[in-house]
Amino acid sequence: MLEGRIVTLRPFRASDLPTMREWFRDPSTARTWGRAPLVADAAFEADLAGKFSRFDASGYFAIDDEHGQLIGRAEYEHLDPVDRTVEVMIMLGSPASRGKGAGTDALVTLLTHLFRDRQAKRVWLTVLAWNLAAIRTYEKVGFVHEGRLVGDCWVDGQLHDQLVMGILRPEFEARWPASRPGGE
Repeated sequence: MLEGRIVTLRPFRASDLPTMREWFRDPSTARTWGRAPLVADAAFEADLAGKFSRFDASGYFAIDDEHGQLIGRAEYEHLDPVDRTVEVMIMLGSPASRGKGAGTDALVTLLTHLFRDRQAKRVWLTVLAWNLAAIRTYEKVGFVHEGRLVGDCWVDGQLHDQLVMGILRPEFEARWPASRPGGE
């Protein structure tokens, strides 16, 4: 488990599946990840089970709020052992949890783990160019715009651009010194 200020990142439980399935049935939530549905209901449990078996280059976490309620998921994939780069993804599936700092805290908690425990040097992500709330969160954490993938993602019957954003370890540690061992 990874403890943040207001959230906890923990392994998924079987009891999380019905809640997560509902998030992906909500078109407004699922579309922020690129499409709805992401995984057909019949394949949902197998998809998650397969992801849980690959923790060398990937990690998948449930996000619990300060009351222990499941509110989202945070993931990393493609941890490159040579270049020390890794891609992250985060989703707050519970609409009531958005806009309260939980996403920022979850992302800082995940980045702290990746930079400190997994020795990452660069973390990157993609975000749909119209997802302004997510972009503001990423910028608040310290991610910078690195590029644009034009017409990269098919959502709602049309192609949309995605932004590529990244953060380097020194930039993260300068912005979030309390995330370092011995920090306040």
